[in-house]
Amino acid sequence: MDAIARRYYTTIHSQTLSTDGRFLFCGSNFGEICVFSVEQITASSNGSEATPLEVDKLPTTPMQILPAEDRCPIYSLVFHNDFLIVGLDGEICGFQWSSKSGTIGKKSWTVKLPAPPERADMSEVNYMWLSSGDDRLYAGCGDNVLYGVSLEDGKVFREFHGHKDYIHCVSGCSNKLATAAEDGLVLLWDSRQKNFCAKIEPHKKPALQRSEFGRWQGTVAITEDWLVCGGGPRFSLWHLRSLDCTADFDFPEKLHVSGFVDDLIYAGGDSQKFYQYNFNGDVKAEIPTSGSSVYSVALQTEPYRFLSIAGASAQIDVCTNFSYRDIVLNTYVKH
Repeated sequence: MDAIARRYYTTIHSQTLSTDGRFLFCGSNFGEICVFSVEQITASSNGSEATPLEVDKLPTTPMQILPAEDRCPIYSLVFHNDFLIVGLDGEICGFQWSSKSGTIGKKSWTVKLPAPPERADMSEVNYMWLSSGDDRLYAGCGDNVLYGVSLEDGKVFREFHGHKDYIHCVSGCSNKLATAAEDGLVLLWDSRQKNFCAKIEPHKKPALQRSEFGRWQGTVAITEDWLVCGGGPRFSLWHLRSLDCTADFDFPEKLHVSGFVDDLIYAGGDSQKFYQYNFNGDVKAEIPTSGSSVYSVALQTEPYRFLSIAGASAQIDVCTNFSYRDIVLNTYVKH
């Protein structure tokens, strides 16, 4: 596909950063993984909104583009040790990464998920969350199951059943896990147990209902004390111990991403703005985005302060101070 067509039809579904924070990986709807140098991007940023002429001089195109196997959309990526981990249809694959050369090597290992054959078309890996402290990976899939995978031996050590429709998002903190799914539920889990320990149903709260968007939950993020979630219902903040909704946010459209950073809460979705809020629900920043929807975020504060926002666009918006966009990356190569 030529650069002009790719410019219009590319969607970035997933992103992750290398363990050392020096590289950004982005997965597309064409089954390709694009690699960017965070070092070069941040070094080129002057801390202010870049002009079109300045943008052309920045390292805004990929160092490498790797076609993944089967060319299926890449909905989830994580990075662990020297491996880029890719979620595909019914399997999770590890690709060797060389930080010295800055390149992705051959596929080194594969974990087959135990989805029954009759549901093979529903076994895509929609989201992965890595518990790096114990080398365990949690994958939310299209067959409604959350799988726990040990990266030490490549085996599924636990299946978490509870959702009645496909899982959109997984988040974790210590031994706590949270999943958001198409069934409208946010389920809370203890990673050491196979049954969920609590559930949140935002669509049942009148203040959060948005019937025009449905009941589905597209995103969830947790800390030790707090949880945010959203999708069709309004974006909302919950206290984990009491499971009380303490605030809701005026995000205008459907939600796909959320999280916590610098005592703020961020959210993105079917809007051309990426929002940051305080815990009272007040808007602290509105960052314009290149695409009509945001589907993924990659964020770190060390060793480089770096936030990248991607979605329904071949371009990726980068914020090096988290308050405004100062660099735009291109996943296609201009000729």
